[in-house]
Amino acid sequence: MDVKVFQFNGCNKCFNETLLLKLDSNYKIQFIKEPQNWKGVKTEVAVITGYLLPDDKVHLEKIKVNSERVIAYGDCTTMGGVFALANQNGYEITPLKEFIDYQINVNGCLGEIEELKSVIDRKEPSKLKSLCEVCARKATCEYLDAVYRQIESDDKETCYNDLGFLCNGFIAKECKERCINYNTPCRGCKPMVERSGIRMLGMFGTLMGNIEIVTEHSEKGATDKLGDEEDDVTRSLPDILGNFFRFTLPTSGLPKGRIKSSGTTLENVFTGRLIEELPLISGLLGGSKSISLTLKIIESYEEANQIEISERTKKYREELLKLETDLEKALENEDSKQYKEITSEIRKIAGNMNLSNIFFGGFKSQINENDNFDDYKSHIFEVVEGTYKHGSVEYTIDPNGIVKEIKIKEG
Repeated sequence: MDVKVFQFNGCNKCFNETLLLKLDSNYKIQFIKEPQNWKGVKTEVAVITGYLLPDDKVHLEKIKVNSERVIAYGDCTTMGGVFALANQNGYEITPLKEFIDYQINVNGCLGEIEELKSVIDRKEPSKLKSLCEVCARKATCEYLDAVYRQIESDDKETCYNDLGFLCNGFIAKECKERCINYNTPCRGCKPMVERSGIRMLGMFGTLMGNIEIVTEHSEKGATDKLGDEEDDVTRSLPDILGNFFRFTLPTSGLPKGRIKSSGTTLENVFTGRLIEELPLISGLLGGSKSISLTLKIIESYEEANQIEISERTKKYREELLKLETDLEKALENEDSKQYKEITSEIRKIAGNMNLSNIFFGGFKSQINENDNFDDYKSHIFEVVEGTYKHGSVEYTIDPNGIVKEIKIKEG
């Protein structure tokens, strides 16, 4: 079967994952990194990866005309994805369905290669359960007494939401990356309902029904308004957009943002996010450089605030950086077997290709069953206002730990 894979904009992570299609001899694969220069050759299946902008429409229409089937692979293409958080700064990252009709969606960050193969082969994809069904933690859906920003508990049995840590598992399908297995609440990369962010916002808002919100009387005599004094909810949920709409902003129904752009698309994505969310976000969008980008962000903060790092932590991080170098070589050579082996090794340490197990001070969960987890376990840190720099990354956070400015240089 003739399959052409097109990479538009973004981190290339889903595009890279399609290298695994080469392991199936039934496919004749061609990888197209510059769709704007594609000549328009007839193909059976076109797979679109990366986020899309209005200027891409003419190229997408050419692909549609020359393809029997078009598949949108990964959240950036199907819903806007994590890069579409830049839409709060006036960007127009747009799902494929807004440009062409009759495409097939494979959601996920990253998209699952097994699901993509099923769609290419015209097979019925496996019916996915809700994430809560497969989660080891059990929810009670009882009212909360408090909401927290960071994972501060060793409790591995109670639902994150019951503990007061926002988890979008209520509105998500099960996925291969399974961040919840690495002490990381779900951010909803495979939603199971329309306008999932709005639905989750309503759900979590209901759970917070017992928490007192600071209000004050309106001068116009209407209902009370939120007060100027910060309360527990305001303090614990300072980034509604980034936590509830991380992958779905263009499909949420929310209006286009009017905040002034802070620089590049990547810098706009990071601006406004929380310091404790940065490692996962960089793991999502860093592509083949996600490991080094994530460690630069983490290590700049650790060094400046004298967060002690164990030798075991350093060793695992060095292994990951070596694997990243090997991965780049495999991608350059389009070596699918090597790619599979290397990504498998990355998953053993980082948890998944989103790097959910990597955090400040160490790792969120045990890597090897023979390890003493205390030797490299991550720990809660204090939020310290300031500017942090490591190599090509420099960012500034305010007293609440919100990124106010970030610069990321190439290399």
